[in-house]
Amino acid sequence: MRIGIPRETYVGEGRVAASPSAVRALVGAGHEVWIEQSAGAASGFADDEYIRAGASISPTAEETFDRAQLVWKVLRPTPFEARALRRDHVVAAMFHAGPPTEGFTALALERARVDSGAFPVLAAMSEIAGRLAVDAATMALGSPSGGRGLLLGGVPGVAPARVVILGAGTAGRSAALVASAVGADVEVLDVDVERLRALRIAGVRTLWATPHHIERALIQADVVIAAVRSEDGTAPRVATRAHLSLMQPGAVVVDLSILDGGAFESTPITELGRPTVVIDGIVHVGVPNFAGGVPRTASLALSQAGLGFVLHAAG
Repeated sequence: MRIGIPRETYVGEGRVAASPSAVRALVGAGHEVWIEQSAGAASGFADDEYIRAGASISPTAEETFDRAQLVWKVLRPTPFEARALRRDHVVAAMFHAGPPTEGFTALALERARVDSGAFPVLAAMSEIAGRLAVDAATMALGSPSGGRGLLLGGVPGVAPARVVILGAGTAGRSAALVASAVGADVEVLDVDVERLRALRIAGVRTLWATPHHIERALIQADVVIAAVRSEDGTAPRVATRAHLSLMQPGAVVVDLSILDGGAFESTPITELGRPTVVIDGIVHVGVPNFAGGVPRTASLALSQAGLGFVLHAAG
């Protein structure tokens, strides 16, 4: 099959769907690979590396799409890209909760699972997003961003910030372990007892996620990180504007569920370069592509996790 890998054009997005080693595996399986010129540049992969892996370089996205039968992307096609797609195209990408796809066959990699029930692509990106969410919260707590002027982990003799994490899946667990490691006072809420048990064993305080417990946690929190996702791929709304009004002025909310509809009513989508916006006195972070800020690490993880699904789709 002819597989095309375009350059991502979303703002701040530096990832590429396939690393040179993934391309080598595709070519070794008998597929023809076309990659757009400089598609891997932001991830540190030169065109020559892809050529040595067996790929051909196409000068534009349009030519990449035109030559391909299967298109492997990081994120859902932009409106411009969608116009270049044909009905016989298969597009493998992370689509998340967005408008319905029309005019091509979509393979939503974030919902692709293995026999064990795990979601490898989603897990790989969630692991990175959870870690980076703590970095974002650290900066957002500073007074230049409108935060409370707190250091997340505190210093000897000064109490650390209180971090509440809603959701104990991959992203929430990753965030909890990083925040705990830097000395923050961390509490994780979820309805999955096994997930909470695993975190408790790791030394993180946990709590059953009832409406009452969530409301109380919001009142006490300096930082709230939401990492929740329903079985249908959408994010449940866990806090309205009224809930957030209970928080202390300058507190921070980081919505890792923003691409799936958002867990906080008031969180807008923000950008990696300008991640924060203050709404009703609360610092909101709504970056949809945290992993795009560490493109080399993320591209390697993404291509490793997605390769098997793409090989299966390509036949």
